[in-house]
Amino acid sequence: MKNRDVFLIDPSTRKLVNEGVASVNDDLTTPEALDILRYELETFVCDGQYHKGLEHILYTFLGNTSQPTQPAVWVSGFYGSGKSHLVKMLRALWVNTRFADGATARGIAKLPDDIKAHLTELDNQGKRHGGALHAASGTLGSMGYDAVRPSFLSIVFKSLGLPEMIQVARFVLYLRGQGFLEEMKAFVNGFSGSRGWDYELHNFYASDALFEGFSKFKPGLFSSRDAWTDYLFNQYPHVTDISSRDVVDVLGDALKRDGKFPLTLIVIDEVQQYVGPSPDRLKDLQEIVETCCQQLGGKLLFIGTGQTAITHTENLKKLEGRFRVRVELSDTDVDAVLRKIVLAKKPEANPELEKLLERNLGEVSRHLQGTTLAHCADDISNFPKDYPILPARRRFWEAALKALDPTGTDSQLRNQLGMVHKAVQSGLDLPVGSVVKADFLFFDMANRLLASSVLPRLVHEKTLKWMQGSTEEQLMARCCGLIFLIGKIPKDVGLRSTADVLADLLVEDINAGSGSLRSALPSLLDKCDLLIKVGDEYRIQTPESVAYNESLRNQKNELANQTFKVDAERSERIRGRFAELGKKLSLTHGASKESRMISPCFDTVLPNDSGKRIYAWVRDGWNTDESTVIADARQAGNQSPTVFVFIPKRQADDLRNNIIDFRASKATLELKEAPSTNEGRDARMHIETIRQTAEQRINEILDGVFSQARVFQAGGSEASGDSLVEMILEAANSSLARLFPKFPEADNANWGKVYEKASKGAADALSAIGFHGEVPGNPVCKAILGFIGGGKKGSEIREHFAASPYGWPKDAIDGGLQILLVAGHTRAKDDRGNQIKPTDLERRDIGKTAFLVETKIVSAEQKLLVKKLLQKAECPFKAGEELAAIPAFLEKLAKLASGAGGDAPMPSKPSKLIIEELKILSGNELLVMIATKHDELDKLIDIWTTLKKSIEARLPGWTTLKELVSHMDALRDAEAYRVQANAIEAQRSLLDDPDPVAPLVSSVTKVLRDELVRLARSYEDRHKQGMERLQDDQNWNRLEPEQRSELLSKHNLSEADKPDVKVEDTVAVLKTLQALPIQSFRDRVDALLERFDRVLAEAAVLLEPEVTSIALPKRVLKTTADLESWLNQVREQLEKALGKGPVRIK
Repeated sequence: MKNRDVFLIDPSTRKLVNEGVASVNDDLTTPEALDILRYELETFVCDGQYHKGLEHILYTFLGNTSQPTQPAVWVSGFYGSGKSHLVKMLRALWVNTRFADGATARGIAKLPDDIKAHLTELDNQGKRHGGALHAASGTLGSMGYDAVRPSFLSIVFKSLGLPEMIQVARFVLYLRGQGFLEEMKAFVNGFSGSRGWDYELHNFYASDALFEGFSKFKPGLFSSRDAWTDYLFNQYPHVTDISSRDVVDVLGDALKRDGKFPLTLIVIDEVQQYVGPSPDRLKDLQEIVETCCQQLGGKLLFIGTGQTAITHTENLKKLEGRFRVRVELSDTDVDAVLRKIVLAKKPEANPELEKLLERNLGEVSRHLQGTTLAHCADDISNFPKDYPILPARRRFWEAALKALDPTGTDSQLRNQLGMVHKAVQSGLDLPVGSVVKADFLFFDMANRLLASSVLPRLVHEKTLKWMQGSTEEQLMARCCGLIFLIGKIPKDVGLRSTADVLADLLVEDINAGSGSLRSALPSLLDKCDLLIKVGDEYRIQTPESVAYNESLRNQKNELANQTFKVDAERSERIRGRFAELGKKLSLTHGASKESRMISPCFDTVLPNDSGKRIYAWVRDGWNTDESTVIADARQAGNQSPTVFVFIPKRQADDLRNNIIDFRASKATLELKEAPSTNEGRDARMHIETIRQTAEQRINEILDGVFSQARVFQAGGSEASGDSLVEMILEAANSSLARLFPKFPEADNANWGKVYEKASKGAADALSAIGFHGEVPGNPVCKAILGFIGGGKKGSEIREHFAASPYGWPKDAIDGGLQILLVAGHTRAKDDRGNQIKPTDLERRDIGKTAFLVETKIVSAEQKLLVKKLLQKAECPFKAGEELAAIPAFLEKLAKLASGAGGDAPMPSKPSKLIIEELKILSGNELLVMIATKHDELDKLIDIWTTLKKSIEARLPGWTTLKELVSHMDALRDAEAYRVQANAIEAQRSLLDDPDPVAPLVSSVTKVLRDELVRLARSYEDRHKQGMERLQDDQNWNRLEPEQRSELLSKHNLSEADKPDVKVEDTVAVLKTLQALPIQSFRDRVDALLERFDRVLAEAAVLLEPEVTSIALPKRVLKTTADLESWLNQVREQLEKALGKGPVRIK
């Protein structure tokens, strides 16, 4: 199988007719422009932000059509986010643009139901406001005017087919108002020497044809050609700007029909780019919008677009009061659009691609490891959707594009659709497994990057030259391109241009892997004169980097003579490194895992409180010797909790040199001004890399030094361990026993549970720690009772038992206090002396509560998890009666599960085993089991609800597809579409993303629409041919009108019998097919001429005269005279009857 075989539509045959860029101008006069619009409607993905934006705009407009003003709309987003595309689609949907085959914008676009409803309401309101909808769109400044108001009017004029120059448009409007515009056009077009209406209008003041035409329809007004010219200059002077009031008047003249102003949409694209920093343009635009909205009411909707939100720049904020409806777009839907338009796969290809990933998951998942671009869980499901672009490479491209164009104003982001389309075409004839190269991006953009001064000319020239050379040179060029791109990506991405990373990005056949590239690249790149190597990373060399390196050398020479600076840096580093280790010195005490703090000390003597807490006294070999530290430890004695740490002096020269490199590179970066060129920025980044490398080496040396550190317990014994942290923790753990000898009495991890149960009134709370005796018999409770005596504050109790010699966990202290209250051995009072019930005492109030010894007992327990599940399932219940609501809850779960799957193509129905297991139980046992399975049930409710909603949303589309395919039996391509539909059903892929059904519905609809339109035209042609034959027939022309009508109706040939073919959208196509299937339609067309033959035959029969039956007189004849008399009588009778028509003798 080749790559091209996996695509739903072969990319080489699918042309991006708009090159990924939407244009909002009103020019739909050419077939090319209509083809582009149709393509954009067919590929319009109306979901996510686009759906929300359209819904917000239409909802707000429809709610304000009868208001004095209509709020304007501001659509913002970076270049490429789809602003122009969104407003262009709205413009087409607003007027429901109709195409040559009868299809309409609203029928072609796949729209959500709420958008369809809004558009229907727009039509209804349009009928109430004059029966018409109008839309205009364009870019200010694109029509030849510099001033805002004339430029704005020219956009509206163009939408109406009027000249774009104001004075000429006003002249045409005058002709229209006088009622002879069309006659004037005909005269000018036919005038001798005229070059056509549009050309003559362009030469408005000098046109002889216009003068002669006007004189014809308005004779006697002008005595000469000069008088006509003076009239034009006076009445229609050349305009460079007009007032906002005049704009409103001209709009009314241009748009009103029968005195009514239609519901009108005016889109001004790229407003922010046009206005720029100009306060005058901004003021004029603001004035136009305000005047038009105030004077024309709620029937006019303005939409402006820009790169940033209207509140994000000081200049645009002045428009904030008028553009109150905000639609902000981002790149969140880019993936969905790419996958539905460019990368859509055949349903039957997905299993093959999934197997490809399964075979090569190790290779693919290893790519770019250690970076934010590396393999993630979603890549497995996205692999078939993005193929032949690897997900990690997609992220690499996105990071590079954003870095190269952070403002989004260049064409890179704008043309992502086009770039991906070109990329997938680069390997269509390669076998499946051949993926798009990551360096495709560099060579696709190289010329543009050079033109915008982003890419150095030397890099551009050499890489393109090498691409024409040997295989080795081509590989070197590709590496240089990737190194250039990686150098632009922010460091926090974690991507470094090492040989391994380059191999990941260069591999083309994932079946073969990247092993050979990894071994070949180092020797190849080390000899490349375009690169420098910093550590294991490659960089592009430039003249600017030479200047930076010279500055670096000067700083290093200066530091070599300033030892005190190096020593200070070393000492600070040692302290900082120990502080970092301190974060790992997580000392937990006993089974209760009580957190204990180890405090570092770097002073020459210990603090005064060294006997009450654990200190790690740190000294190093640069400032003291090891024997001194050991002597201090022995002298401290066996009761001291202090830990003695000695850091030895190792690799002193190497450490010193790297400290010099670090400080020198840092000083170089601080001294050198921020570069203004891309090459300078790369050179600065090179020095930054040296700084980072030195930093890394310093850390490595310190790691080694710290790994050889020694730790001593007070008293002189040395701690053991595989690391400094382990040794300190071992010594500190021994110190814990010295500080807290009574800690074991309260060392139990379940004291927190004791507190929780006791706070709810449970008298058996101590069972959580395995104690089942009387509460005062527990050691903790006994000690607390003894300390309380005549009364103590909670804060005093906590402080006493948290300190040496106890060190008890807070849970144990609070748990002991709470259970003593519940058991009635103590009582509690607030700061006002009021007694507090045990279950009313909040933990946060324990510190300020007074506790006194008492002699009294009380108890209670759990249903919170069950209540949460009932609430989530929206099952009503009364407090204390949760059990009564459980049957309804289980029934609701069962229905939810039934709706989460079904017959293909839906997913299989999920198992209801957990529900059946619960139904067996009853009473408290049931409640306990539901609480136990809370997390599982909670997750199942979410999963089944999501599946049920997804099925309800997708299933109607599947039903429509099946009905459409059933009507294709008579068509040539029926089997191909049936295979795709069967694949969806067999793989149960109804809920796949992207939706596999919608594209098929669109494709099948188009095929059926085309056939219906063809048959309708064929019917019309044959019907016309038959009617012409009737008109030429003498018998037909002799019939009465009633007879003709009766014959046509009898044979189903009347106008009322013509097939009613509606094809605006899928619903219309289906309705037409239900009334008239394709084969029936064909049979009807084929039989049309034969029916006309029968009409002609029956017309001839109708015109034949009526036959009269005559009975001859009976007589006995005896003579010749009798015979002669009888014959005369018969002749007279027959001649009289023959005068009325044919005669039959009885």
